[in-house]
Amino acid sequence: MFDKDLARRLLEGKPWHHDFEILPGVRTHGSYNPSTLWTKLQLPEDMKGMSIADVGASNGYFSFEARKRGAWVVAFDFRHKDNSGFGLLQYINGMNVIEHHQANVLDITSKKYGQFDIVLALGLLYHIADPYRALANCAALTRDRLLVESYCIDPLLPEEIAAQPVMRFISDSHRFPREGHNSDRSNFWGFTSVCLLRMIEDVNLSAIRQDVNVDRVFVDAKRTAPGDGESRLSIAYGSVPATLRGENPDDPKAWKIF
Repeated sequence: MFDKDLARRLLEGKPWHHDFEILPGVRTHGSYNPSTLWTKLQLPEDMKGMSIADVGASNGYFSFEARKRGAWVVAFDFRHKDNSGFGLLQYINGMNVIEHHQANVLDITSKKYGQFDIVLALGLLYHIADPYRALANCAALTRDRLLVESYCIDPLLPEEIAAQPVMRFISDSHRFPREGHNSDRSNFWGFTSVCLLRMIEDVNLSAIRQDVNVDRVFVDAKRTAPGDGESRLSIAYGSVPATLRGENPDDPKAWKIF
């Protein structure tokens, strides 16, 4: 086992987000304890033979817990693992078998990274400038289930508005302190729980569990169709291939309007 005194010296004074025990008696002392959310995921105790993608892995708590249960884990974060704390914690806990890719979720594709049995997108979407594209990319990664947890604006809105698929833009907290959320300039959007659910359904997944707890929403979604299904990504981000007109511009059939 890694030397505990050295582990404490390496962990001390760093801005940890995930607060958890990395070795018996040695904690990161982060700002957020993710163990309650881990319990809410309701993943099996024995995950041998299962593959997990942890998108937005941060310090790595969820990746490490899944690996402890035997899953094959691939982690993604926009920071390099040596700058996110993930690499240091791997050095301490020895879980170097976990793959870690420095990649923005907007650039992650199933063509490049393959598909997984379960994809985790926890505390992620409201930090992304284009949450629909991020959600679609996460959905494309999963063969079976997508577990999403996010900031929720239901309690901020009148009941009739909270029941609608509404998103709220969050201004830069450095420039507009009164309009930001948690003084964190990486927060871009807040969602009603209905909005998040509709977005998940729009990328061809179906919610099998949903939970709203004050300003947090959790959705356990399952694939309803193979592959990407009939998603609207080509409309949102693509362009229609050109069909050249006929040689005679005076012939109505020369023009292909669609």
